[in-house]
Amino acid sequence: MTLANIISNTELKVSNDFKVVNSIDDIVEGLPTLIIGFENVKKYYPDFDITTNKVNDKVYWTFRKNEKRDKYEEDLNWFIRKVYADLVNELSYVFVDPLQYRGKTLIKIIRKIYKSKHIVSYEHDNMVYIYADKIIFGLDLKLFKFMNLDIDKIKSRIKSMSTVFLVKNEILIEYKNIISFFGDKFRYLPYLYFIKNEQSNTSSMLHISRESWLVFKLFKDQIWYWKRKSVLL
Repeated sequence: MTLANIISNTELKVSNDFKVVNSIDDIVEGLPTLIIGFENVKKYYPDFDITTNKVNDKVYWTFRKNEKRDKYEEDLNWFIRKVYADLVNELSYVFVDPLQYRGKTLIKIIRKIYKSKHIVSYEHDNMVYIYADKIIFGLDLKLFKFMNLDIDKIKSRIKSMSTVFLVKNEILIEYKNIISFFGDKFRYLPYLYFIKNEQSNTSSMLHISRESWLVFKLFKDQIWYWKRKSVLL
């Protein structure tokens, strides 16, 4: 996935998420861009303000390493972190608490997930994170186990509803360095996978089958059963 551009006339070792080019003509339009080098920014933006590293809402600049080494390293690290931080700014996180939420609330959450065109789920230790339409839902499997619900069945149903179901050891290595920029919050991994594969993987445009609808219904019925049982007890 390409998240931002960096214009540099010297070799630069950064993640493949950043497109490093020699000229502004080669950037991906609309993405955040960092221009490295005083002469470069002066060439592309003659009226830039030297007192700030911001040229406009999408473009920033810094000195070359041989011009001001400390400033170069500081601004480059700042830009990389900003790009990743902005990436998840519009996301919402919902921790699905089966003990605190009413049955109707849980059903609304399931229905929200079910209606999404792209559902990417990720199992990490005792958590399952589900990305759907700018929302990440977190499920603590220990809580569901405490409710005497069948964890294997729940995971199987989530898999059936998901476009992609990722498992820790299979995918974590690929995203380990990126996740570090989010304070090792693994809940962002399904979203990162989604945006990386959104354009290149046309097969992700899946229609929810009747089988998935039955999965939704069974999951809903199981929740209602537990809620009714807990009230009776």
